[in-house]
Amino acid sequence: MLEIKEYIYEFAKDMKPVAKAKDNEVVKFIVEDCFAGQIKSEKDIAMSVDWKHTNPAAGPLYVEGAEPGDVLCVEILDIKVADQGAVCSIPDCGPFADKSESRTHILKIKDGKVIWKKYNMIWPVDTMIGVIGVATDEKNISTGFVGNHGGNMDNPMIKKGVRMWLPVRVEGGLLAMGDLHATMADGEVCGTGIEIAGEVIVRVKVLKNFELNWALLETEDAYYVNTCGPTCDDAIRAGYQEMHRLLCNAYGMDYTDAGMYMSMQGFLAANQACLVAEAGGDSFRIGTPKVLNKKPLIGF
Repeated sequence: MLEIKEYIYEFAKDMKPVAKAKDNEVVKFIVEDCFAGQIKSEKDIAMSVDWKHTNPAAGPLYVEGAEPGDVLCVEILDIKVADQGAVCSIPDCGPFADKSESRTHILKIKDGKVIWKKYNMIWPVDTMIGVIGVATDEKNISTGFVGNHGGNMDNPMIKKGVRMWLPVRVEGGLLAMGDLHATMADGEVCGTGIEIAGEVIVRVKVLKNFELNWALLETEDAYYVNTCGPTCDDAIRAGYQEMHRLLCNAYGMDYTDAGMYMSMQGFLAANQACLVAEAGGDSFRIGTPKVLNKKPLIGF
């Protein structure tokens, strides 16, 4: 199996691929934690790290056959994580920024459980991928930021068993991923989840000639557009507009009916609620359930 072990710190249109994969090939990404191993103990705080070397994303991977105007499908087959991770509070970040101190806790992972020894608390591991994206078609974007290429979406639903659909902007797509979490809540309100190293096994496929403007998550029973914006309203509006367009194309609805349908059958949630506008703004997911007697919104 092809393994990806090199890292980038920004998504760009002129990235040099570290490897090539064939359409429908299975690939393993070896992933560092978002701090690139700089947090080693509870004495290390987030503000002491070199932020130019955070959120390393393994890649980029060139996928043969992927061209601008196509969509790269990434099937997440498995995620494995290390035996401990770190959660850090970051000053000036999120709804608790006015009073929170800079602090780090190291949490152990054992037998599929997270152990917070300080409070004798245990809960299930629920691993997810924070950063997954492809090359941009315009400006370079840090792997710590989010955009219409994907990037640091921090959607806690990006986990084993789902598909990510990513719009191809350059030849080969140039896929990269990282920023694993043992668990992460909606919003990631203190600035981190349980940041952890690990590995991800995926299958990459190319869907030819399909218009997609934002990264789309497909679960067993729903689709979610992932967006961002300088304000929450901007991000939410962009997500609803993209989902609306996909519904009209797939189901033959007119403009008004599609909006009415989304008012009856839809989801809205925050992926990340701790970023400033300069970092792409907070990110949201706008979803709709799958309809069994209708064709998929996207697929082969």
